Amino acid sequence: MNATPEKLPLSRCQIALRIFGAVLLFICALMVILGSTVLAEQLRGPRFILYWTSCMLVTLSAIIIALWDMLLVRRALKRTRRELFEREFMQGDIDHKLRRDHED
Repeated sequence: MNATPEKLPLSRCQIALRIFGAVLLFICALMVILGSTVLAEQLRGPRFILYWTSCMLVTLSAIIIALWDMLLVRRALKRTRRELFEREFMQGDIDHKLRRDHED
């Protein structure tokens, strides 16, 4: 039996969330690199706190986007499993399938 796993289709919302999350992660990585190298001398006092707080907020936003995407994936998986169960086991030919399994 060759069972090929099928990918769950992505909605437009999920695609937008993933793109937005990737952009946020890129911004965060860029901020960390720039804040540690190029801008290190200029970040003193309140600028330091403001810069790294904004970097932390960008990171938290990316985490929230990732959790939201995970919720959407879990919801789609649950819906797909329910549809598969209904298609396989809730049809009228269940007796035929059971008899065929017992004959084997």
